[in-house]
Amino acid sequence: MNISSLTCGRTAGRTGPVQQLGAMVIATACMLGTAIPASTASAQAVVSMTRSVGGPGGASTVSKRSVDKYAHLLGFSEEQKEQALAIHSGYQSAMEASQKAFREALDEVRRTSEDSGDHTVFMERLPKIEKERSESTRKLESGFFADLKALTSGKQEEAWPRVERLRRRETGLGGGGLSGEGMDVIELVEDLKLDGEAAKAVALVLDQYELELDRLLVAKAAKAEDDQGFEPGKPIDIEKLQEAMAKSREQGAKVRDLNRDTARKVQDLLPEERKPVFESAVRKRTFPRVYKTPRVTRELDAAFAMSDLSAAQKEQLQDLRSSYERDLDPANTAWSKAIEEHEKSGQGGAIGGGGGQISLAFGEDPEPLKEARKARRELDEGASKKLRSILNEQQRSKLPKPVEAEEAAGMAEGGQIMMIRRGE
Repeated sequence: MNISSLTCGRTAGRTGPVQQLGAMVIATACMLGTAIPASTASAQAVVSMTRSVGGPGGASTVSKRSVDKYAHLLGFSEEQKEQALAIHSGYQSAMEASQKAFREALDEVRRTSEDSGDHTVFMERLPKIEKERSESTRKLESGFFADLKALTSGKQEEAWPRVERLRRRETGLGGGGLSGEGMDVIELVEDLKLDGEAAKAVALVLDQYELELDRLLVAKAAKAEDDQGFEPGKPIDIEKLQEAMAKSREQGAKVRDLNRDTARKVQDLLPEERKPVFESAVRKRTFPRVYKTPRVTRELDAAFAMSDLSAAQKEQLQDLRSSYERDLDPANTAWSKAIEEHEKSGQGGAIGGGGGQISLAFGEDPEPLKEARKARRELDEGASKKLRSILNEQQRSKLPKPVEAEEAAGMAEGGQIMMIRRGE
């Protein structure tokens, strides 16, 4: 049983943004190859890491969108908001400089590793690089919020705890290991733009939710700080790592259950015409991989927008859309249920937050999950193939194409960076 050093070396040698941001997990994976005890020889470990690089939802960088929310919560005047944005501009420039220094340091380690053929250089140097980056990020964020708070006066100061709770949701909900753990019900309700009695009734539920969720996120963050089970540059204690992940699952389940219960309460209070919209938003946030817009849907939209379609083509495309959407819902439901059942098994888990996450699982995915995922993939592929058979060559050339840079950006914002399977 071993992990190929070639795998570690090739990944470490890539230069794209995803690989740069994933350098920490490369070192982790390479260490894991020698750190897993022999007692796990009959199992397979799947190691992956995600890292968020900005924006709400597990972000380490305060976004402009967040500043707008803070200003709203504090009741800032237009003048105060302009000052807040100016403070953010300075903070953002400093963060960009810090991130540039981090990337340059990673590049230097990569080059040294390539030149020497010694991949242990990652383990030797990454801890210091990551520590400097973390300290810089914390210092800049602390300074930003101190400057922002200095703008408040009177009753605005009383609203400051709400800003702190919002920031903890932004950093604490991202990268949840369980379906629905990363959902912010307050954000979903804001998107509905409710008014009247419905808004008042829902606000009472959300006030209680905000306080309870904050209590859980504070507890979860404290547990994560105490029970990492992994320290860059040092051998991995796999048992400690598993214990930390079990505790993380326990904390995450409390957040997930609160989110689910609150979403149900909110939905019961909504006007009938708003309930389907909210229900759809909850599904998308609970199972983002399942309910993200399929590529074939974007292809169909692009096809219908073509001005040179014949009447026969339009009819065929409409039939295709109808049949695809009819089959899509049960396929998504089956996939979602399979994900939930797999999560109940407790095989593996995740630790981390605030922009980074390490996950570990033993064994292959269960057959029901693999079958549900495959069924959805085959549905998409079949519809896409049928779509192309309806269009002529010139029309097919107008369909949207996958963009490698966009896929890389999506991964850097929280997708899987690296996966290594370990077995006999």
